[in-house]
Amino acid sequence: MAVPSSGAVAFSTVNSVFGYGGAMSSYVGKYYYWYDPNWGVRSAQFPGSNFPMTMFYGTSGHDEWNCACDCNCACGK
Repeated sequence: MAVPSSGAVAFSTVNSVFGYGGAMSSYVGKYYYWYDPNWGVRSAQFPGSNFPMTMFYGTSGHDEWNCACDCNCACGK
C-alpha cells in the first residue's frame, strides 16, 4: 500500500506504509518508490533535512508496482 496521492496525510499513515517510526529524521537517506505513468516505477532517497510531508504523496517503502518483486505486491504475487 502506498501513501495516498492527495488530501491530508497523517504521519501515522506514513509510518504504517514505511515502518520507520514517528520521527522525520528516521526517513533521511531512506529510499522511496512511486509510479510515474510515463517512466514506470521510480525511486529516490529522502533528503537530509527539512523535506515537506508532500514528498510522501503516492510513495511506498518498496516497489509495490512491480509484481515480479519479492515484496507484498498490489497484484497479490
